[in-house]
Amino acid sequence: MGYIGAHGVAALHRYKYSGVDHSYVAKYVLQPFWTRFVTVFPLWMPAKCFHLLIYTFITLMGFMFLMLSAFIGYMYSPQLDTAPPRWVHFAHGLLLFLYQTFDAVDGKQARRTSSSSPLGELFDHGCDALACTFESIAFGSTSMCGRDAFWFWFLSAVPFYGATWEHYFTHSLILPVINGPTEGLMLIYTCHFFTALVGAEWWIHEFGKSVPFLSWLPIVSGIPTYKAALTLLMVFGVGPTVFGNVSNVCKLVRAKNGSVLRALAMVIPFSL
Repeated sequence: MGYIGAHGVAALHRYKYSGVDHSYVAKYVLQPFWTRFVTVFPLWMPAKCFHLLIYTFITLMGFMFLMLSAFIGYMYSPQLDTAPPRWVHFAHGLLLFLYQTFDAVDGKQARRTSSSSPLGELFDHGCDALACTFESIAFGSTSMCGRDAFWFWFLSAVPFYGATWEHYFTHSLILPVINGPTEGLMLIYTCHFFTALVGAEWWIHEFGKSVPFLSWLPIVSGIPTYKAALTLLMVFGVGPTVFGNVSNVCKLVRAKNGSVLRALAMVIPFSL
């Protein structure tokens, strides 16, 4: 008996990707760029297996950019609590931008070559899941947050799991107007580039001193800037995103007279 049973194999044959990105930045800025960038990759491979190889190669290359970024960060800041050379932050930002670009164009290449498949999407999303860990290491070296890099991983993994969980019920990956794969990644590599200018020490100063015009904010003004960033990310980014995932799933399950508790129970493995 294989790992995937007969029912699962049949479901794979029926599967067809469906996704909507409501981001205005993606629609008017990044999508035109990605559409042009994908033409860099060749169309002349004659066999479909080679098309699939190129598709997964693009995905793997994007993932390797983040592996390299994490490796550089670890080499210069093994405990993620010392300031690496400023060029390291620039490298982090550039490599993350390349990851975002390759992650976006791999699907376009698959559609150009008629090689889209559930296997390709599984490989893509598997790389995306692991990317949360490697980028957390890279950002940990930029923000000098030490072991608190775990929380940057947690706040990136939670919405990823939530989106996948929602996708399971809706059969469509729906990204809101402001979302992690677009604006979220742009914010992160902007932070990397900014740190290349001001130095990593900026992140360990009190938030009120690092960002004086926001020194009036309660609670966060007296804590390290990276902890303030974690707090703001949780309150204004991850929290609303997860709420939207739960709301969409509950509405759909109720509409089909299903069990909401059973649907919510699917998030227990991640919690453990």
